[in-house]
Amino acid sequence: MTKRVERKVALAVTAVVVAAFAVVGGTIAQEAFPSKPITMWVGFPPGGGTDILARAIAEGAEKLLGQKIVVVNRPGATGAVATAELVKLKADGYTVLANTDTAITRAPHLRDVDYDPFRDLTYLNRLGRYKVAWSVPATSPFKTWREALEWAKKNPGQLTFGHPGIGSTPHLVMARLGIKEGVNTKIIPFAGDAPAISALLGNHVMMIGTSSVSITGYVQAKRFRVIMTNEKEGLDYAPDAVSLDKAGYDVEHSVTVLIVGPKAMPPAVADRLEKAFADAMRTEPFVSVARKNELIVGDRLSGQALADHLRKVSANYEGLIKEAGVYKGEKK
Repeated sequence: MTKRVERKVALAVTAVVVAAFAVVGGTIAQEAFPSKPITMWVGFPPGGGTDILARAIAEGAEKLLGQKIVVVNRPGATGAVATAELVKLKADGYTVLANTDTAITRAPHLRDVDYDPFRDLTYLNRLGRYKVAWSVPATSPFKTWREALEWAKKNPGQLTFGHPGIGSTPHLVMARLGIKEGVNTKIIPFAGDAPAISALLGNHVMMIGTSSVSITGYVQAKRFRVIMTNEKEGLDYAPDAVSLDKAGYDVEHSVTVLIVGPKAMPPAVADRLEKAFADAMRTEPFVSVARKNELIVGDRLSGQALADHLRKVSANYEGLIKEAGVYKGEKK
């Protein structure tokens, strides 16, 4: 064999070895995820329901992943600010976002946003759904939703209803019910559940719609009465409250808590995170925190199935937002 032939053979062997190591090295790197701490953004301020749930799921998942999950709050525009920042990041799995579905299913219909919710995100897990309650003061003459509705029909424009913000589920649902029932109510936005509750306590409004967990204590203290809820099975502490379904209303009323990442996340990385978060949902402290926050955790969804579900929810909310007269800044 000539030296030239020997050299060609040696180069060919070297190339094969290098290629083999590249494949093995890539596999090892992929299997090693995560090899450093993960950051979990939360689209809301510290101390709120979504923040507490995010910290609980992070605590459980980091034990399964073998790496610390650092929770960082990035509030603004009901989660839209964090979402807009997330889509600009590298999709390596080291930054994810715990948020509600508002930034996905409602915000893009309410205002222009710097992302496409179904093109720019990788959907990981649905952690659960919040319960929503329609409440009146315990001293209110309205014992049921039907009584409040009949009064509103006889007194056009006199029923005052407070909600935690334009585009919130209570706001959009109430707007739809007003159209369906032919009732003109005065719908008043507040900057969250707490201000709406304060308004009801001060008798500045006659009824409010908020997350159920925010008014549980007031109901148990016999200061509020729940007359309607989005929960099909009702509320344990308000057995007389009718559900939207049983009241005969077919209207979108979900408020979902979920985890997403930037688009085009490697499938193996996404699968690893999905499994870790799903398993963490079965452990403490998440189970206790979810129960305390009245989160509905059944019917778990992840990946493409979650994206497909939220696409349908978004279409439903788009219709509600247009009916409410607040689509993309339009005035009713």
